[in-house]
Amino acid sequence: MVYNSNLVETERENRMFGFFLVLPLVIIIITGNQLRARGFYSADDISALMKTLYWVILPPLLFRTTYIAGTEVLKQPNLLIASTLCYILTIIVAYIGSVWFAHKGDVKRVAVSVFSSFRSNNIYLGFPVIQMAMGEAGLHEASIYVAVTTVSFQLLSIAAGEAVLYGRPSVSGILNMLKKLARNPLIISCVLGVIAASFSFPIHFVFDEAMKLMSGAATAVALLALGGSLDLSRMGKIVKILSSTWFDTLIKLAVNPAIMCAVLVLFPIPKELFQVTVMLSAMPNAVNCFILARGMGMDSEYAADLVAATTLLGIISIPAWAYILGMV
Repeated sequence: MVYNSNLVETERENRMFGFFLVLPLVIIIITGNQLRARGFYSADDISALMKTLYWVILPPLLFRTTYIAGTEVLKQPNLLIASTLCYILTIIVAYIGSVWFAHKGDVKRVAVSVFSSFRSNNIYLGFPVIQMAMGEAGLHEASIYVAVTTVSFQLLSIAAGEAVLYGRPSVSGILNMLKKLARNPLIISCVLGVIAASFSFPIHFVFDEAMKLMSGAATAVALLALGGSLDLSRMGKIVKILSSTWFDTLIKLAVNPAIMCAVLVLFPIPKELFQVTVMLSAMPNAVNCFILARGMGMDSEYAADLVAATTLLGIISIPAWAYILGMV
């Protein structure tokens, strides 16, 4: 009886830790949002934060972690196969559901549905969550995931959205995306990290410490920038937003990570990488879903509501997935 009581207490503590895993992140996100709302941060300031994170802080983090991972990135064919299969299956489920009942007759919303079905907020929210739950070891695995999956992640989502809007993916759109990927500092950092590790290129401890200090700022800057970029003034209409986005919210926060779990059973990878991969799949929609949806001619207002809804409900879904995956 004592043993059972202790076991129940331990499980209760684990669930509570799952909640507290997200709470510090939520506090920083709200802080960033309030600083923006009260004029401390302007739109240009938030843009500068994101630009600094994207071009200055994250590249050293990804280079260092992929360098430490070495050629392990090249030894994960199952991750590439499983993630690509997951993306395709998620697109199919989102398309069928949105065409048949969720967004019947609304092509622009169907396009948002398939485009955003697996586009997670890996950088601004996923990395901080992984670091909180697993520390440096988690970031190591997260870098492998980013390095292996980014190209298929970007191309499949863009192609799916354009296929719904125009009947087929546009060649110019795909070529433009490939050009952007070739200039993406996150991809370049991962590639350089793998190359440096492959040739055993020595990294002086001074530069290593500089990269470590730089990457240490990633979590706080990412969450402040995320908070400043979210329009929480729309949360006054939260019931309306949740009622209109429930289908795509369900796809993003539950169906997509569940599909990822299933395909990784067929194409197994190491346990820690499995946990990180599924956890990143369970993240809310990326803020750039709204930006890209607007640029591609989709229903950008609906995309903005979807980002807000998944981010809000992520307070519940992230601890739930952390518990399911045994990360807490």
